[in-house]
Amino acid sequence: MVLQSIFARIKTGFTIAKASFGVLRSEKWLLVFPLLYGLTWTVGIALLIAGLLVALVGAGIGVGVLEQFTGASDGTVDGVFQVVAILASFGVMFVATAVATFFSAALVHSVGKLFQGQETSVRDGLAGAWASHRTILAWGVVGAVVGLIFQALESRDGLGAQIARGIAGFAWFAMTFFIVPVIVFQDGGVRESMRESVTTFRETWGEVGGVSLGIGLVIVPLALVVLATGIGAPLFFLEDPSGVLPYSVAVTVLLLGALVVVHTAATAIAKTALYQYADGGELPPQFDGIDPQNLASRKRGSKSVSSDPSGQQPGQI
Repeated sequence: MVLQSIFARIKTGFTIAKASFGVLRSEKWLLVFPLLYGLTWTVGIALLIAGLLVALVGAGIGVGVLEQFTGASDGTVDGVFQVVAILASFGVMFVATAVATFFSAALVHSVGKLFQGQETSVRDGLAGAWASHRTILAWGVVGAVVGLIFQALESRDGLGAQIARGIAGFAWFAMTFFIVPVIVFQDGGVRESMRESVTTFRETWGEVGGVSLGIGLVIVPLALVVLATGIGAPLFFLEDPSGVLPYSVAVTVLLLGALVVVHTAATAIAKTALYQYADGGELPPQFDGIDPQNLASRKRGSKSVSSDPSGQQPGQI
């Protein structure tokens, strides 16, 4: 009986994933948000790398001056570079987390509007995300700190360290799966958002597994086909693949990027639908035909996406 219930929940999540691709087919403009994130990320990484190089050169000059005038030891020099490296890692992870969360929030905001039957646009989605910018920045700090902790775990060897990394990784996934919908649709800080995200995951874990599996079964095979065609085929079937590989690799990277964009958008749609049901007890109209009895109902209607007594629109926190 328990296994039957688990499989029913996973099947429901799988069906929600399928319906999410249907929503994306009818609202292709939603792909703009992950595309904007990709462009921003690329430009941001280039600027960060340039900034890091300048910081490292400046630190090297400063350490040289320090050694010359104070006779600082090698240990002091190593300590300075360690501090610079930690600060640089924190800065990179903070920017990456905040930017990713911002564009994900813009996407979720627009999806929430669509589920309510309201007019929305790219500009409206970005405005909705901006309304949550304080919480998003605070979440960027949390993400950066956790990222440093994971870096420390990865530096350790042994079976125990691997098990700890696996447990910590799953726990972080569970804690943050619904963090963006919570930031967009709820009025609270980081602590309240994390608590709400954990609660929602706990009550919809079966559907989350089905959603992840359903979207993965579409994207992963396509990615393997792209890799096999763009890189595997020239390597295995051409005597001299060097003349073809530069072009096929470029096309492969672009196609893989497109699949990542589709995966991101479809996952955001599914997350928003699951969150709306967990919060208000109803799936969006776009998910008609899915039996909601297979979902774990919380029915917290006072905070649902579709009915907010405070009169706030999605993204206004």
